[in-house]
Amino acid sequence: MKYFLNGEPVEFEWTGEVESLSDRLIVRTNNGSFSALAVRDGDAILVSYQGYQYRLETKKPRNRKSGDASSGEFYAPMPGQVVDVLVAQGDTVEKGQKVLVIEAMKTQQPFLAPFNGTVVTLNAEKGMQVKDGELLASIQKTTE
Repeated sequence: MKYFLNGEPVEFEWTGEVESLSDRLIVRTNNGSFSALAVRDGDAILVSYQGYQYRLETKKPRNRKSGDASSGEFYAPMPGQVVDVLVAQGDTVEKGQKVLVIEAMKTQQPFLAPFNGTVVTLNAEKGMQVKDGELLASIQKTTE
């Protein structure tokens, strides 16, 4: 069976023991015993273990669109680097205005506002690395 960890395919070999208690898991390995928390989220399992959070799935999640005109959300279409951010959270934008630019595989991809609106979410900073499907920004449509 193929597994995906935080959206990326993984293959792993693991030796250890997991004991289920009423409110948590105890994970015993050669490095010691640790507490973990696991919660089902639809077909996925969310795991909190040693200060990290993981999303485990048995099938690859569908890629989100890089910009969805109906929602105003911008998602990274693939792993890359943010090379320019031209707005700030709270800014008003006009349809077609460049919001941000990412570079992936030596190609720059601009993200343009799909409609007039306000930047309500901005998770991108110049120079940061982004993962496939990561939410970069969202714009709320201005009602006219």
